[in-house]
Amino acid sequence: MKPLMEAAIVDVCSNTSTLLCGKMVIADLGCSSGPNAVALVSIALEATRNHFLQLRQTPPEVSLLLNDLPYNDFNVVVKSQVALRQINEPVVAAGAVPGSFYERLFPSGSVHLFSSSNSLHWLSKV
Repeated sequence: MKPLMEAAIVDVCSNTSTLLCGKMVIADLGCSSGPNAVALVSIALEATRNHFLQLRQTPPEVSLLLNDLPYNDFNVVVKSQVALRQINEPVVAAGAVPGSFYERLFPSGSVHLFSSSNSLHWLSKV
């Protein structure tokens, strides 16, 4: 998954209109809890930072939104987000978004990158 996520980040970051304002929003749908909660988005954050360091530019401010069903243990998810901020990743804002990703969770055009690989084996609908 890591090479795919890194390629997706390069694609998103290469689109000048996407990051015109120096901000980026990444959402993980079906984030789970525990160590898996931030595994994939950690790769995205690292790839974002590395991409901009190679260009000798300041990385964008990143909002990280972790989604799962309302009965997920979001206390663990929030603690995982705190750990991300402590390792100097470019996370400025982080949030948990409870709800089903089969329904609308975010305003139109507000997210630059979605990931959902940890939830694929738990799909309850086609």
